[in-house]
Amino acid sequence: MYAGHTPWVHPTAPPPAQPQPPDTARANFRWTSSADHIDHFAEGPHYGPVLEPFLVRAVSATISVNPLLSPPTDSHEDYLRWNMIFPTSTCYRTTGPKRSWIKGREAPATFPRLSYIRIISRSFPWMISVKARRQNIGVTCGEVIETLSAYFHGDVAKKEYEGVSTRRRREIWQAYQYNRSTDSNVPGGHLGEQLRRLDWLCSNSRWGGLVRNDEFIKEACGDVLPCTFELKCVPSYPLTPEEASEQQRIARHAENRSRSRPNSRPRSMESRSNSNDGRDSTDTTTEEDESEYD
Repeated sequence: MYAGHTPWVHPTAPPPAQPQPPDTARANFRWTSSADHIDHFAEGPHYGPVLEPFLVRAVSATISVNPLLSPPTDSHEDYLRWNMIFPTSTCYRTTGPKRSWIKGREAPATFPRLSYIRIISRSFPWMISVKARRQNIGVTCGEVIETLSAYFHGDVAKKEYEGVSTRRRREIWQAYQYNRSTDSNVPGGHLGEQLRRLDWLCSNSRWGGLVRNDEFIKEACGDVLPCTFELKCVPSYPLTPEEASEQQRIARHAENRSRSRPNSRPRSMESRSNSNDGRDSTDTTTEEDESEYD
């Protein structure tokens, strides 16, 4: 046999196997993550499908709320702090710097991801729908907060206000007066004269987190509706001087920005009691209106 000679191979013998290229996809997967430690709430469109509510019920999917939107616990210290009568620019993460919340806004609000969710509460009578702006990503944490804020800054219909008990009307009226006072714990006069939904929160104006509560949902809606969550509204508390100064600074900045933009009205949301259809939202309250309750 001389150099360069190819040895003869019997035609019945199988050809020698070619060397396989490295499985880069699998190697990269092992390098970037572990199948047991995939972050279900990672930002981006590449972490699972976005489900419609009807499909969630059809497949009996179990929905989890992003821990960032959940109530705080002894073992969970990374959550949002926000007094919901103030703009969303005053919302911040407890584990981050004392500045307006940035990290986590684009994270999915739930796992699996959903095209929209509904929110109800013991503190108000409405059902608020939060729809995903991007169908390949689903509802995000930021969209939940922004939708709630826009809804709470909307006007209360006159028949909604007149449909509650006298005692409840007094509580709402007192909150209305306080929210427009010079106290550093409230927005003040820029809220305007119109009764707003945020006034309905009364003293329970602080974000307390989203939870799954099928028992309450069935009690309030008559059935366990898919993709529907309870918003916990917890009592507010006086701010420290430092917090008050920072909140006022952020609120002034947000107000100046809103003045520089064209006027826009937030999308109307459906009412849990369907009391918003054809409603008259003008002249909801005045001081003369309240005199009949004194």
